Amino acid sequence: MRIRAPCAPGKRNCYMGKQTEKRVVTIRHRFGIHARPAAKIVAMCNTFSADVEIVKEGEVPANGKNILDVMMLAAAPGVKLELRVNGDDAAAALERLAALMESDFDSNEI
Repeated sequence: MRIRAPCAPGKRNCYMGKQTEKRVVTIRHRFGIHARPAAKIVAMCNTFSADVEIVKEGEVPANGKNILDVMMLAAAPGVKLELRVNGDDAAAALERLAALMESDFDSNEI
């Protein structure tokens, strides 16, 4: 159970006083998210201290740092997922994760 701390005045979407960054991404990999892309997502998420949730519309949020949660998304090509990132390095984590998830997962640039 999460205990919510008060946010700074005027801030919304925060957890423990920290702003939650959100972005919707579209899966572009021709096979969607299967074992190999899921492993890359989890590995990247684990390089950040921020908490990462990946949400497929109408489903329970998946923990981005858990391989089984990410694979259970079963996100096919073209599926839109919402990324919710919270923590000290949330902005950097969101940028890198969004770029990875909208790529072909084989790019050396990411």
